[in-house]
Amino acid sequence: MPTDHFAVNGRIVLAAQATVSVLDLGFLRGVGAFETLRTYGGGHPHALGEHLSRLWESAAAFGIAPFVPESEFRRLIAEIRRISGHDELRVNLVITPGENISGVFGAGDPTWVMIARDLHAPPESAYRDGVTAITFESRRHLPTLKTTNYLTGKVGLSLAEKAGAHEAFYVSPEGYVTEGVTSNVLVVQGKRVMTPTQDCLPGITKAGLRPLAEAQGLTWHECRLTRDGLYLADEVWITSAVREILPVVMIDGRPIGSGKPGPFAQTLRALYHQACIDQARREAAAVADG
Repeated sequence: MPTDHFAVNGRIVLAAQATVSVLDLGFLRGVGAFETLRTYGGGHPHALGEHLSRLWESAAAFGIAPFVPESEFRRLIAEIRRISGHDELRVNLVITPGENISGVFGAGDPTWVMIARDLHAPPESAYRDGVTAITFESRRHLPTLKTTNYLTGKVGLSLAEKAGAHEAFYVSPEGYVTEGVTSNVLVVQGKRVMTPTQDCLPGITKAGLRPLAEAQGLTWHECRLTRDGLYLADEVWITSAVREILPVVMIDGRPIGSGKPGPFAQTLRALYHQACIDQARREAAAVADG
């Protein structure tokens, strides 16, 4: 049976043995950055360089410069896949300042953790039938960075859970929908794709989807969204590394379009999935070729 193995500061251990100090500032003060990515085509990480760039950009907010090369992350992913027995992996990378040694935020060497588990992508029924979402009024702390501070997001996801919904969308105090707690949000009206770029995380999946959407005759617009814009959409999508592109068919109890996944979501999901396989294999081959 597959057995989960994680890496702590570059050392691979059984999941049950993967620990960090109680003095780590990630635990003690909630200071940390993270990324989530997945593998394709037999264990090849997708867009690893892009995810690491965003990880280091987030870590720079608390003074951490890049200190682990991409080659080491790639090596650990391959080794964990080999010894764990999983086919494809969901990989979480976490960076913290390390153990608190002085003052409130003084730290020694940074801590870095790789949590690699079986992929567990959404079931096919989620793509076939779509998922539901709610909106809630809040704004994520440091919205353009991917940090471990999920306090406001927890509120939204708790509301979503009570409503039986899959995702919760932030609505800013100014009344604009910015992103999902765990995803980017996109709206389709006719052949226009609209998505926020302010007060939200720059999405790697969303960016990868754009050329595929444009090749299907859709035009891409970066603009503000409102709740009414969601409610009146022909299609609403959420994007993330593991879910890829997932159709949302109801928001706040209101059906979106026909109440079923639209044709663009279904077409683009197949195209995006294959594009990820191809890209992951190309990147792996480029590394192997030196």
